[in-house]
Amino acid sequence: MKKTFMYKMVVASITFLVAFFALFSYPSLATAAPLEVNSYLFKVNVSSLEKATDFYSGKLGMERDTSRDTDVWTQFFFKSAPGTKVGTYISSSTGTGEATLTFVVPDIESARQYLINKGVQVSPSQNVGAGVLLAFFKDFDGNQLTLRENLLL
Repeated sequence: MKKTFMYKMVVASITFLVAFFALFSYPSLATAAPLEVNSYLFKVNVSSLEKATDFYSGKLGMERDTSRDTDVWTQFFFKSAPGTKVGTYISSSTGTGEATLTFVVPDIESARQYLINKGVQVSPSQNVGAGVLLAFFKDFDGNQLTLRENLLL
């Protein structure tokens, strides 16, 4: 009986040690740190990178970041938010309305007027509750874009 007890203790100890080392030697099995994000990139399908450059840079005033350019991709950012980028990708699926790119601005009426002056059709701003104003517009391919002002901080 004593041998059986000792055998079970050895097996239990070995099992514990194997489980302990397996758990802590593989980071994916151990408790993970919170997701660390240092920037945002939003993809918008477009029919033409030339038209995308005209719209996002010429009309919205974004800077073009050519560091990741390919034949079907380029990206843009605002100088005031360099960690947030809009990537434009050539695709036949454009203007689907499945996703909405939202630009958070400090003054929605000033932003609306800026876009209107650039020839972009922008809806009147709407108070949608919870201290949020929204105004809607589309890019050259019909992709839905939104201006948002947060009234409550």
